[in-house]
Amino acid sequence: MLQDPQCSRIHAELYYCGEGWWVRDNNSSNGTFVNGQSVDEARLVHQTELRIGGTVFLYEERTDMVSGDRSNVGESDLPRISKQETLVIDPTGGLVSADGSPTMEFLKGHDWGKDFFFLFQPSVKLLSLRDREQLVKICVQRLVQRSLADSAGFLWVADTGELKYKYLFPEASSDLIKLDQKLTDRVLKEHNAIRTEYDTNAGIACSICVPLMCDQKTIGIIHLYRRRLTFSPQILELSVAVAHLMAKSLQSVDRFDSLKAEHDSLVQKSAAFEEIIGESPQIVKLKDKIARVARSSGSVLLRGESGSGKELAARAIHRASPRADRPMLSINCAAVPRELIDSQLFGHRKGAFTSADRDHVGWFQQADMGTLFLDEIGELSLEGQAKLLRVLEGHPFLPLGSAKQVSVDVRVICATNRDLQEHVQQKQFREDLYYRLSVYELVIPPLRDRAGDIEILIDLFLQHFKRQHGRPQLTLAKAARNYLGQYAWPGNIRQLRNVIDSAIIMADSDEIKIADLTIRELDAGQWNDQQLDSLKIDHWEQRLIKQAMQQAGNNIPEAAKLLGVSRATLYRKLQQYQIERQAD
Repeated sequence: MLQDPQCSRIHAELYYCGEGWWVRDNNSSNGTFVNGQSVDEARLVHQTELRIGGTVFLYEERTDMVSGDRSNVGESDLPRISKQETLVIDPTGGLVSADGSPTMEFLKGHDWGKDFFFLFQPSVKLLSLRDREQLVKICVQRLVQRSLADSAGFLWVADTGELKYKYLFPEASSDLIKLDQKLTDRVLKEHNAIRTEYDTNAGIACSICVPLMCDQKTIGIIHLYRRRLTFSPQILELSVAVAHLMAKSLQSVDRFDSLKAEHDSLVQKSAAFEEIIGESPQIVKLKDKIARVARSSGSVLLRGESGSGKELAARAIHRASPRADRPMLSINCAAVPRELIDSQLFGHRKGAFTSADRDHVGWFQQADMGTLFLDEIGELSLEGQAKLLRVLEGHPFLPLGSAKQVSVDVRVICATNRDLQEHVQQKQFREDLYYRLSVYELVIPPLRDRAGDIEILIDLFLQHFKRQHGRPQLTLAKAARNYLGQYAWPGNIRQLRNVIDSAIIMADSDEIKIADLTIRELDAGQWNDQQLDSLKIDHWEQRLIKQAMQQAGNNIPEAAKLLGVSRATLYRKLQQYQIERQAD
């Protein structure tokens, strides 16, 4: 007897003929289906699927029930199936009946509101979870509470394809959980959820078997069991919804763990660090300014030589700001072709220009509600500067080729190693944009001006690269350490890191000597461990300035570029050291 409005009064009959069982349709309104095909009469063979109305039966010549330990289960212990219902799961996680039509069980007198809040509450909690075991436990326990199941189990699909128990609830329920191996294999293969009712006095009244699917592949299975009462079809649908929620949450945890591992790997390889390292008065003062600037919402302009740590300062501002929970995007304007930087910043639509073969969401939209760090801002075109100014003033902008304006809320931090005031005078940078960007202006001190910090950074990079290159016994000779400490470092922290990285690889012995330091500005081969004509910083600074002036033919802008300082700084140093500019 089937309580199903899709069934006719006498829908079909099963009968035994010869050596097998047959099914015959009794001129029903909706038909009888065998393996998805409408039939008038058909013989049932092993694993035949018979659908009558909304109920699906599986015909098997023999039914084996196995538990986690097959040897402990005898034939007499195995409950016999009296009824089965299959629920197909589509790739998006939606629910369809066996004939492919959307299910409406939640709307048929079911307490939809109760199930909605049941799904909503764990959904909120799962958003913050990063532990797989805890995630599985919360979902299974909640499902047991809602379904009134006597026990439940979660099995994980191993790389070999084998099912392995990950969780039992309650833990002392192993005597009740008996898995139909053929049923499990079917769930793995067909990705269907199945509700099974058993004969009376079997010890189990009903079970539910639901797959967890990611990218159309089953990654795990949930089993629910009741001793006396059967599960309703609505509980089957609710179990599928929970399984879908679990699968997406587990996928999110996996992606988070993968991204974190990749991030940690990149940090280890590049010797990057999250905080500004240093104890010099200049760095202490800079950190104090960063803490104060971070609390505001205005634009920030970071000035400093190449390699001095401008991006690190930008990240420190972002982490200390109210936007710390949103992403910070870092863009090197000098690395993007000038003709493409506008489309990269503000986006474009397909066909906006020759190479625009698809839509592109600009960096400003990607950083909405967060922070956008624009390094080498002096490389931005005048057209891009005009758009940037409008965005900073709170106006919407138009992506290239679009007729729809876009509004964003982005804090902009810019950095440059050039003298923007000089660019303004030369009409290469908009004056109004300069004043808008420099609401807060921070100067990152060059490494040579940070007394004492060079030693800290030397030790930091030395320990990192010794560990990375597998040379823990390597030491740094005293003369080499003095040489590193007194060098002017025109390339700043980036240059120091690369020099130590190279020295650890190139050192022939267990001690790094001056000759192992690949510093191109001076010929390290001319020095030995006892010979340095001066250890004073100003001595080397004067020599570098004179050498740069000579190489630049006394051209101040070119010499400043060689030294990695601004034109104003070079004029001040020339006056400080009373270096006369030679006649052309």
